[in-house]
Amino acid sequence: MNDTTTAPTTLIMRHTFNAPIERVFDAWTTPEVMREFYCPGEIACTSVDVDLRVGGSYRIVMRQPDGEDYVSYGTYREILRPSKIVCTQQWQEDDTALEHQTLLTLAFTQIGNQTELTLTQVNLRDEASRDRHAEGWGACLDKLERVLG
Repeated sequence: MNDTTTAPTTLIMRHTFNAPIERVFDAWTTPEVMREFYCPGEIACTSVDVDLRVGGSYRIVMRQPDGEDYVSYGTYREILRPSKIVCTQQWQEDDTALEHQTLLTLAFTQIGNQTELTLTQVNLRDEASRDRHAEGWGACLDKLERVLG
């Protein structure tokens, strides 16, 4: 089940997985699993580095089918296993002055045998950025559903 709510620079998505909360949480913190779902569509995750601690960082390299790489990175601000992850998120740019930091919150709730994930991303640059992130995250969540089986 998917549900998306938006404001001009805020994205809120809900997705329910048929998996226990610990398994869904761990998928977001284990580099080997993140490589399987974190990149939407035909984009490949070629590198996932995670230093899972408050103040630790992550870095994900995504390779487009044409060979161009995109890098997403951030810093963990809050980690409450298995219920919540809060981190910054931004895209690496050739000109660092163009980089724009957002705040990503992943909230995990056990509902019976299922887990509801609420993904909230705030401080997106504009509506176009919000819409691109909604499309990308939607594809990633669909991949994660398949990964969790």
